[in-house]
Amino acid sequence: MQYLDDRLYIVTTDGTLACIDATEEAIKAAQGGTVPEPVDVKAAAGLAVVEPTATLETVTLETVSGTGDGVVVECFREGERLRVRVVSEGYDVRRNVQFPKGVREVGARYLVEGVRFSERGGFYRAYGDIRRLL
Repeated sequence: MQYLDDRLYIVTTDGTLACIDATEEAIKAAQGGTVPEPVDVKAAAGLAVVEPTATLETVTLETVSGTGDGVVVECFREGERLRVRVVSEGYDVRRNVQFPKGVREVGARYLVEGVRFSERGGFYRAYGDIRRLL
């Protein structure tokens, strides 16, 4: 998030860039029930194509054999999608875990530092180091 001239700029998890007008006038207008129409700005066609200057290597995870301190999560297939759920005790196994897509492998178990519940989305978020369990 970044403030610039009383406007808050954010990028969402799906890559959407948004500007929130936090000026005193905009706040008063919103409190009075007047809100501006959203504007969908697309990149202009015909702009120069940007070629990548670097490529990322495939992520290789450290492997561990014991669970130690951490939370065990497991990758599974649900229809066409790869999902992750917590298998450690004390967590709701019906809730998915927000987890990097690039390391998901069906049937694999991972040890993460922890998971936090996202009240807005009804899922868990993995945080900290991710290690693959043998």
